[in-house]
Amino acid sequence: MNNMSKKMEKKYIPLATFFQSATQNEIILTFEALENIMGQALPNAAYLNMSWWKKTKPPLTHFLAWTNADYHVIDVKLGSAITFSRLNPVEHNETEDGKGANAFVIRSIETEDARPYINLLEEIYSETDYLPYEAGTRQLTVQGIRKMMGEWRKTKNSTVLLCIFNGEFAGFLSLTGNEASRRSHIATVEFGVKQNFQRQGVATALAQAAEKWALDRHITRLECTVFANNDVARAFCDKMAYNEEGTRTQAIQLNDTFVDEIFMSKWLQHA
Repeated sequence: MNNMSKKMEKKYIPLATFFQSATQNEIILTFEALENIMGQALPNAAYLNMSWWKKTKPPLTHFLAWTNADYHVIDVKLGSAITFSRLNPVEHNETEDGKGANAFVIRSIETEDARPYINLLEEIYSETDYLPYEAGTRQLTVQGIRKMMGEWRKTKNSTVLLCIFNGEFAGFLSLTGNEASRRSHIATVEFGVKQNFQRQGVATALAQAAEKWALDRHITRLECTVFANNDVARAFCDKMAYNEEGTRTQAIQLNDTFVDEIFMSKWLQHA
């Protein structure tokens, strides 16, 4: 966390991170997108008062989230969307499909994310055959997710990291720690990215954030399993320096066939 971030309320730090990573000269964010980035609700004043968005002086500090990144508010549609513009426009090359003008933030799951997280999982499960669960089979509830989050806060060895891409939930990475003291250095990793956000650096950013999160908690070994026929995931894990340690033969029943599962791990060290 830099000195500028320390000046603002903690809940606005993910928003500040988003703007620091942004390359667009102009960004339009809906109120839903803003709250997705933050993981929390905006204050009532943000919905009711145009002046809340135009403020640039203390004692309030929320505006530092964008002004520290050289953005200012140029248009306010209360309850709908906010338009931010860079004070000093920069030249950058963008691809025809606009992939050059994106920004995302990686953050830990918050209480308000329970429902969006469930929706994200269901979308990802419906798009792939390479995860253990199928869409509609986990029976997850908001109450259940929030209960798990309460347990994670106590154990401090498990979490879910979320990627919010241009204000949308794009992917997740879960880390599940071990209660046994002799295995407390190990966490199990599971991750997924929605199809329309793949090949844009989301998985890599999630994996890198997971490694930092783990090392900060003295977790030095990450483990995951990958379907043997999932060439993309195996190539990604190889890129991230995971090692294949073994095979669980016919561990997955996929439609009418059985698929092997590859056990992979990575040993982490502080730089």
